[in-house]
Amino acid sequence: MEDGQMKKKRTVRLTKRQLQAMETKNRIYQAAVREINEKGFNHVNIEDITREAKVAKGTFYTHFESKEAIIAYTFEQSDKIYEKAIQWVEGKSFLYMATYFVRFCYTEYEKRGKGIVKAMISNYFNFPGKNFYSRDRMLYQCLMKIVEDGKKQQVLDASLPTEYYADILLSTMVGVEAMWCFDEQGRSLVDMIEDIIRITALGLMK
Repeated sequence: MEDGQMKKKRTVRLTKRQLQAMETKNRIYQAAVREINEKGFNHVNIEDITREAKVAKGTFYTHFESKEAIIAYTFEQSDKIYEKAIQWVEGKSFLYMATYFVRFCYTEYEKRGKGIVKAMISNYFNFPGKNFYSRDRMLYQCLMKIVEDGKKQQVLDASLPTEYYADILLSTMVGVEAMWCFDEQGRSLVDMIEDIIRITALGLMK
């Protein structure tokens, strides 16, 4: 991972108008998440979101071009979570990094609610030309960093490609997300993902 991606971004002073715009966008987004969690993505329309957010329909379109854009924005917010998480676990053992990276990330995921996670999964293929799990995305870069550290610590086989390990971790994470969406036992997403990633990481270690 490039060093620049891991460094904290330089603080930029925003104007009052820019701050207000950010607050409005966040209010719309939070309203959309509440509506989607309550009714399901396919049963929510723009009017439901604007009513909940107490904004005009035109205001919605100032910040989001469509209901689907809410999902894309959720992925963008996830990238910020991944960046914070990797900074939090960096320098630890491979097993610690793998398990506590996902615990940090999925604690925030679970706060969003099951409805929005279901919407993310069901909309994976509704954005032509966009791969939410491409190798240039923050999540994949973080997994690569974790694997590279595992190789340096000599707990992973250095002869195997870093992408090989990262792909296994990523597919495990996506699978647990889907299983949690169908879970009827009320299990915690955080506990599920941490348990299976620990088991997976131990299986990958020499």
